Amino acid sequence: MKKSVCSLIIFCAVFALIASVEAAGFLPKANGNELGLKYGETVARQFVKAPKIDGNLDDWQGAVWIAFDTEKELLRGKETWGGKDDISMTWSVAYDNDNFYFAAAVRDDIFSPSAKVGEAWNGDCIFLYIDWENKKKGAPDCKPNLSFMNKEARVLNFGKNPEVAKSKIAVEPNADLGKGGMVYEVAMPFKYITKVKVAKGLEVGITPGYEEGFNHDKEKGVFLDWGGINPDDSSKLGKMKFGGPIVPSSVEASNKLTTFWGVVKGE
Repeated sequence: MKKSVCSLIIFCAVFALIASVEAAGFLPKANGNELGLKYGETVARQFVKAPKIDGNLDDWQGAVWIAFDTEKELLRGKETWGGKDDISMTWSVAYDNDNFYFAAAVRDDIFSPSAKVGEAWNGDCIFLYIDWENKKKGAPDCKPNLSFMNKEARVLNFGKNPEVAKSKIAVEPNADLGKGGMVYEVAMPFKYITKVKVAKGLEVGITPGYEEGFNHDKEKGVFLDWGGINPDDSSKLGKMKFGGPIVPSSVEASNKLTTFWGVVKGE
């Protein structure tokens, strides 16, 4: 009897611990190397259930995460970049039948976005460069911009997809990422961004680009992307492959509890 009571208490304690960790919100760490990916490669995993676009990344546990946090990712700004706590980005991509998803946790000490839609690049923002057609030459047609300006999260079109501006986006501050830390999350319907039929196994060129802009005296000109390349040259983009499903965080937590409870009962 005492053993059963003790086991139940331990079980409840573990459940509470897992619940508290989840409540704190998931912040990603790069895992591409652990998954055997080469530099310049990522995998877009498939959502079984569409995520909430709210700036909380709990739905993204189980995704592939890539970090831009070294000098290797600097296209420009080496003379002003103060290291990964100054500005760095950990990002992921995913999809379902209808949408392409992008999420990023941006570590930053000063967040200074542009106030003008036509000059998003003059402040902190994210560009996506996607060569859906695998032309591998010239600038990619798909170039959405993710910005937060005038207290509003916005998707802007800097390519050939004007309807992408209708996409749902959230940009939320996160103090765990620094004084200027931000979380970006966006769902872009495929019908807005490509005519290519997207399915598991498809490979296309991609790189996100984090633009620090030029509108703040202490932070000017830093631009991070894959390998510090010119992202308007499609032949130099990284590779994104569409893969299998993301395991929801609730399932992962359930599996942890099931395993633990089995161990407790077996003692």
